[in-house]
Amino acid sequence: MHIEGGLKLNSLQKRHDLVVYNRLGQGILLAEFKAPTVKITENTFHQIANYNSQYKIPLLLVSNGIEHYYCRIDFEKGDFTFLSELPSFG
Repeated sequence: MHIEGGLKLNSLQKRHDLVVYNRLGQGILLAEFKAPTVKITENTFHQIANYNSQYKIPLLLVSNGIEHYYCRIDFEKGDFTFLSELPSFG
């Protein structure tokens, strides 16, 4: 896992909250966390999608500790699907 890592996005320095890697070192989950008082909005999803344009990670998690959203990205189709829960790893 890598917590609060930096990345360059359109020449701006940004910071992801969490990337989880598999045993081969491939990113399998990108997470964005907000405070419980912060409502998760479309802007939150734009933020993690922008970060993922650099990482190309297939699973996204957005949470404020109260609400949790999971999404699987299909890079070949250029599409995404919301999931009711994170799939088990393995």
